[in-house]
Parts: sequence; C-alpha cells; structure tokens
Amino acid sequence: VMINPEILENDAEMNIYKEGCLSFPEQFSEVERPKGVRVRWLDLEGNQQEAMFDGLMATCVQHEIDHLNGIVFVDHLSRLKRDMIVKKLAKLKKAGAFDHSHHHVHGPDCNH
Repeated sequence: VMINPEILENDAEMNIYKEGCLSFPEQFSEVERPKGVRVRWLDLEGNQQEAMFDGLMATCVQHEIDHLNGIVFVDHLSRLKRDMIVKKLAKLKKAGAFDHSHHHVHGPDCNH
C-alpha cells in the first residue's frame, strides 16, 4: 500500500509497454514511460518509504500514480489513437457490451 505516493526521479531511458485499464475495458495501447522511477510514499503505519522501481513495476507504479492525479493511460496517447479507443468503446456500448446484468464487458472471448 502506498499512501500519497510521489515520483521523485525519472530515468532518462524510456520503456514501452502495452497498457490497459478497467476504465477502458478491452482497450490496450503501447505507452512510453520512464524505465525507472524513484518514489516516496507513506505506509499504513504512517512511516515514510522510498524505493526505486524499474521495468514493468515502474510502469505499473506510474500508471497508478497517474490515476491519483486524474490521468488515464489514453492521456499519454496521440489524439488519433485516443480517438480510435473512444470510437471502439462507443461501438461496444451500442452493441450492448456494457449490459449491467453481467459483471464484465462482453467481448470475443466471453463464454456466455
């Protein structure tokens, strides 16, 4: 658990990972982020912690800190890629993929 995490330092080297988010069901896109980050946060006991994260863990930490700052992964995409995702979501919604009688988004891998 990280309470009030803040990124103190970013690597100059970048990584690209395919990201997705529950806010954008079944939508994924490559996002470029710093390969490593130094983060400071408070733990559950209120003690200050600090650590360096790299690779996939650095991407995950940055993704979650972005959420705390009101940023979602599509905000890191070009306008064209973001618009494509929004159009795909609108098409899924129109097709009933977000039917609330089920607890997930219906897609090609849905078993019912």
